[in-house]
Amino acid sequence: MGVLDYIQTDAAINQGNSGGPLVDVESGNIVGINTCIRANMEGTSFAIPTNKILAIVDDLAIGITPTHGYLGVDMTTMTPALAKYINKLSPAAVPERDGVMIEKVFKNSPAKEGGLKKFDFVLEIDGKRVFNADAAHVILDRATIGQELSIK
Repeated sequence: MGVLDYIQTDAAINQGNSGGPLVDVESGNIVGINTCIRANMEGTSFAIPTNKILAIVDDLAIGITPTHGYLGVDMTTMTPALAKYINKLSPAAVPERDGVMIEKVFKNSPAKEGGLKKFDFVLEIDGKRVFNADAAHVILDRATIGQELSIK
């Protein structure tokens, strides 16, 4: 789930009944489609924004499956304070700096093949500076399958 590609809401979505509209009660406009709940976060759910839906609806109508880029990592926005806290709780050696840090590299992924490792920091993706994990996720989500991206 791309971080900026969803609307977080407190609308009640129960397992098996996603797909309904998320409506702005003031305007009556549909702002998204209710999609999923988050385990261990009671009362929190997510909806796909209408602008994201409108960008793919024509493809869906003619049977084209939407695609997006995949790197194969879990990333987080790291700060020196968060790193110090993590380092106190565990034997991890998280670098105490600001930036986008790789927390996990998945097996058989483009990230693994490219040599990325846990605790690596990502400064740029495809020539675009990234200051937080949300920005990195957006760039990756907008990439197409097979598109090569440079990562520094």
